[in-house]
Amino acid sequence: MNQRFRAHHILCTVLYEGKGYSGVFCENMTAVTERLRTNPDEAFILAAEPDLICAHCPNQTETGECSQDHNRVVDKDHRVLAGLGLTEGECCSYREMCEHARARITEELFDRLCGTCEWRMQGLCRYEDLT
Repeated sequence: MNQRFRAHHILCTVLYEGKGYSGVFCENMTAVTERLRTNPDEAFILAAEPDLICAHCPNQTETGECSQDHNRVVDKDHRVLAGLGLTEGECCSYREMCEHARARITEELFDRLCGTCEWRMQGLCRYEDLT
């Protein structure tokens, strides 16, 4: 069975540069990102819920929700799915997810989807790096 992949992580993994919340989170994010980049045909179920990246996030509660306003994160996932023309529950390879992102993302959409993300505000994620 395919693993879940949180929708907004499509953009996060494409732009990831090795920085994050904590050492454990970064180690996991680096490992997951390297795995995806090495095996882009690996398939996942698109989700608006915790995934393999969230597993080591210090903001995840014991019940699997985000302690930093769970609904805000789920809403972001839904906005990413709609913006990229993808559907929750759909099975896609990482390559297909990235192709959807590159084909549909505009600077305006990127600003709407990622404008309030702390990593974007710190200058770690830029629209220009998606293309």
